[in-house]
Amino acid sequence: MKIFCFSGTGNSYSVASEIGAHFSVKPELITGFVSKGTIEVLDSQIGIIAPVYLNDIPKVVKEFILRFSFADTNKFVFVVLTSGSGRNKNGFKNTCIALAQHHVRLALAYDILMPSSFQDRADMESVLSAVPDKVAEITKAIEDKRENFTLHGSIELPKNFTKLSVMYRPLSRMQITEKCIGCGLCSSLCPTSNIEIGNERAVRGKNCIACTACANWCPHNAIKSRMLKGQYRHPEVNATDLLKLGIKDGKNEY
Repeated sequence: MKIFCFSGTGNSYSVASEIGAHFSVKPELITGFVSKGTIEVLDSQIGIIAPVYLNDIPKVVKEFILRFSFADTNKFVFVVLTSGSGRNKNGFKNTCIALAQHHVRLALAYDILMPSSFQDRADMESVLSAVPDKVAEITKAIEDKRENFTLHGSIELPKNFTKLSVMYRPLSRMQITEKCIGCGLCSSLCPTSNIEIGNERAVRGKNCIACTACANWCPHNAIKSRMLKGQYRHPEVNATDLLKLGIKDGKNEY
């Protein structure tokens, strides 16, 4: 089994780690695969765990799945999506569409309610306390190779499948304040390499996907946005768990 994970604030990484621990599998960070080469997947069971952004899987997750290469398409694939609402609109469907480009089917799909990266988190403890039972339900479904998802509609790849909608604009408007000392953590965490360090200060580009990793992990709380209600990161995850370390060659085999 391989478990691939994308996480901005640690929610999805926490879930991936819990599921992986049950199967003695360490999650692979999607941000570790920085090359543009194909990713040959040999394992018979594959998990994709990611957050929900605007009712969908993140752009980087779509791009990652489209880079898969399968010699054998008879795979058991499951997806787990974390969100502040506990549900998604297009995440399962678009995961399925991306996999279908490789003639691989999505078998199992689950949502998990987690504390929001943006909204008020007064209920954080109660939300997190419910996660272990949900993870236990998911691991049992994986063990049983249960299938609960069928796509109703076309599997054709939409023209703008990986293009960000205009809805991202207000979410990605973040300001680097005078508190920034140029430590570089935000640059190391950014999944799109959108932040550079110059003259001991972080400088943002125009390729933000609103993952909020930079703002929520900044040790000096130097990145602000009117959309963010304070800093949030999963209490059991460290920033170093999410750093973009991984295989960097052109073709990676699993």
